[in-house]
Amino acid sequence: MALQKSFRDLCTRLQELREVLEALNTTIEEDRPRRKDVVVASSLGDAVLAVRGILEESRAAADDACDAVGHPFDMDRARRALITCQERFHRFAAEFSHDLASCERMADLASVAQERGRDWASWVKVVKQGLEQCKALIEEGRDALFLCWQDLAEQLGTASVSVRNTSIGQLVKDFGQSGCLKG
Repeated sequence: MALQKSFRDLCTRLQELREVLEALNTTIEEDRPRRKDVVVASSLGDAVLAVRGILEESRAAADDACDAVGHPFDMDRARRALITCQERFHRFAAEFSHDLASCERMADLASVAQERGRDWASWVKVVKQGLEQCKALIEEGRDALFLCWQDLAEQLGTASVSVRNTSIGQLVKDFGQSGCLKG
């Protein structure tokens, strides 16, 4: 079923994003050069911790939505969970963009790479790669959310069309038997 597949894909994308964010956090906190610690590194670590909690809320809601489209299918629960997932995901993406991947943050990292030597330059390169991976996965998450909404809407449309077809079919049958419409 396309609906279940799209919801599972959303959960997978959010899990991948979580894993890359965790790897980024490890790089920031544990792999940075220890001599001459810089404020940029500390504030970057704090920013990762702040957005990580929002991503976890989005993941939990996605898991709930995925369960709701299983058996037994619960359209209302799936819809509510997907709304929560999307709200948290958009908040996560906005804060990630503003706090972690901003132009100012990139300029600060470039400055550290230039001023602090080869160890810091290597660290900055890995941090920037992690940030780029997160950005790409955020886009994949947006696409996955869109597909979930599309499949949920199609499921809703299919359910309502089949009810209407049954009603119309009964009206035609009733009209055909008596030559007039039974009321």
